[in-house]
Amino acid sequence: MRDEIQRISKLVAEGKLSPDDAADLIDAFYASERADYGGRNDYEEAAAAETATAEAAEKAADATPPPPPNAGSHRDPLKQLVESIEKLTKEGAAAVNWSEVSKNARQSARKGFETLKGGLEDISKGKVNLAWLSTGEVKEVSLPLSIPVGKTLKVDNSCGNVKIVGGFDVGSATARAKFRGATAEDAKAKAEAYTLIIEESDFTVLIRQPDVSGLHVDLEIQMPGTGAVEARVETGDVQIMDTRGSCRVFGRDGDVKLRGLNGVVEIQGENGDVSVEDTTTPSLQIENKHGDIRATRIKGNINARSANGNVHLSHVIGKTVAVESVSGSIKVELEEPVTGTLNVRTVNGDVVLTVPDGSDCRVTLSTLRGNVECGLELQDQTKQDQRITGRLGAGTGTLDISAVTGNVSVEMKQAVTAG
Repeated sequence: MRDEIQRISKLVAEGKLSPDDAADLIDAFYASERADYGGRNDYEEAAAAETATAEAAEKAADATPPPPPNAGSHRDPLKQLVESIEKLTKEGAAAVNWSEVSKNARQSARKGFETLKGGLEDISKGKVNLAWLSTGEVKEVSLPLSIPVGKTLKVDNSCGNVKIVGGFDVGSATARAKFRGATAEDAKAKAEAYTLIIEESDFTVLIRQPDVSGLHVDLEIQMPGTGAVEARVETGDVQIMDTRGSCRVFGRDGDVKLRGLNGVVEIQGENGDVSVEDTTTPSLQIENKHGDIRATRIKGNINARSANGNVHLSHVIGKTVAVESVSGSIKVELEEPVTGTLNVRTVNGDVVLTVPDGSDCRVTLSTLRGNVECGLELQDQTKQDQRITGRLGAGTGTLDISAVTGNVSVEMKQAVTAG
């Protein structure tokens, strides 16, 4: 699905599809995904998948799992829709009622591509006009930005990239906006009327866009000093760097990259990779549906969850570290011994943990289908089938790693470095 969303985003970037209509089509893809999952979210699916897999493995550990459905036996109607849109815009065929197309797209999630066939035939026969796709205006607006001490900078951008950099003596917010209209005059009028909105309340300074159709805006913000930041981006990448405060991000379709924070960090991603670097935090929480998670040089407690993607934590120091992945491998490299709680769980993927000497914890390593290897010298070690238990030091903390389908490996950091 992510490929189709990226293709829709590219059509928007090329001016061949308005952001509002693209959002409708993307919503249709999510509706299709939810329909496929029977209305359950990714983590409910994860729990169901893990339970079903575990029960099946316990009942018949040597049984061969059924082959996956033949992906080539049918084509996703929504993928066909995107291909048709791309073809039509390239050919310059004239007019599309995108609201109607997106409505039909939603219906196709339940009824199939036949509900779209008639509308697409009308498009291909040129019964409606696509001339507005060739009209556009560009405008750049830069405004001074002041954030009183104690207030949070909040950015809401529905379509476009957001970049926030802290530590400037003088703050500014720059919007690079692109406009599409039904006619050249319409696009020009939208550009002339446009201005970036900055609103201040008791607790926040809010930067947002006016309610204008056919608008795409990339924001670049130079933050005066440092402080807390919140960002919500529907379609576009998010970069927040050197703000030295707490941070909360929601990204729907795009990558999230954070660096140089100091405070509570919360990230919720849907389609895109998430990266956090050089951050000290009492709590780093990451939830990502489709995309990889990478956290590097983090000092603080970490809770990372991925529905579909790999997770890599490197050079991390935390009393409590919890990592979950439904489909994807997990790699954790610790800078300090385990004396608190380390829990790692994956349904379908390998787990590799690198830990320095001197840990004080009870150790449990297990997998239902895969191999378990432990490079640590455990006291009271027991090994049975694909499960190893034991103790490091007095056993004060907890080191618990489990997989349903995948290998589990724990290695001593010095041994890895020497090799």
